[in-house]
Amino acid sequence: MDVAVLELLEVHRRGLESMLRRLQGITTLECHRSMEELLVALEVRGGEWNPDVIIASCCGPDDIADQVRIKFPTSRILKLVAKADPGYLAMTARTHVDGYIMVHDLTEATLDSTLLALMGGVVPMPLPITSYLLDRARSGETSRSHHRPYFNPRERDVVALLLEGLSNRQIADRVGISLHSAKRHVSAVLNKVNSPSRAHFVAQMLRDE
Repeated sequence: MDVAVLELLEVHRRGLESMLRRLQGITTLECHRSMEELLVALEVRGGEWNPDVIIASCCGPDDIADQVRIKFPTSRILKLVAKADPGYLAMTARTHVDGYIMVHDLTEATLDSTLLALMGGVVPMPLPITSYLLDRARSGETSRSHHRPYFNPRERDVVALLLEGLSNRQIADRVGISLHSAKRHVSAVLNKVNSPSRAHFVAQMLRDE
């Protein structure tokens, strides 16, 4: 597994690096402090580098997840969540990532199981994030129609695969479309239910069912 870490805080970055280097499934590992450093590593490889997983911290309102997604379209993004307070979780849930892991849960065992789940197509979601999303969905905090929106046949396929926890790349492969088309369909589905993230969409759909 090819892994890149994008983390500003040195203590977190070094801790992750130490744990990752002890995991058997990691074949290549790079750790960077900023998006700029990550892009330099991409340039060094002639623009052809796409790590299997990029572990990135939550960097405030101007989160870098979208930038990472653009530059590394086939990489899975694992968000490192530092706090469990509602404000921080709300900011985290709005990011378009493939899974989450809490800083206070970080051990070699949890990191290894989370990475394996992520590579297996599962969306790793710690309890604080799951609870926050379910509470938000139950409260109706996100405005939504009382009627289920219309999904065309292709969007219904995408909805089913989102509920399985598949990534955009996996959806593209399963449906037989390009990665760009998969992203477009996923965005259309999320917009129709006014959902800020894939994770919130899944929680909202489960609540409605």
